[in-house]
Amino acid sequence: MRIKSRRKSVLTQFQEPFQALKNRIFATLYFAESISLLGDAFTWIGLALLSYQFGREKSAIILATALTFRVTAFIIFSPFAGVLADRVSRKTILYTTHFIRMATVACYKQYYNIWIGKS
Repeated sequence: MRIKSRRKSVLTQFQEPFQALKNRIFATLYFAESISLLGDAFTWIGLALLSYQFGREKSAIILATALTFRVTAFIIFSPFAGVLADRVSRKTILYTTHFIRMATVACYKQYYNIWIGKS
């Protein structure tokens, strides 16, 4: 009996964090965010590989510059984001920013062609 109760306890402890996923709306939001974060990770891996393709010897500088621009964008736009979120629909902001990011990622190949002079 004691072993069974211990097994149930371990099983219960394992299942407890996943109880929130029983709520369909939360589960949908959670998985959508997971997919978005996965896409972000692939974007940064792609950016690192692209910087390596641009210039093998200068790839560290190129990647550091790109990451600096990213942080700078957060610093510049963060104070205005709260005000914008209060005045514009959050759903509109979400769609707009994701489409802008998608377009930027789609242009990476063109940026590469411009950089090496193929146009």
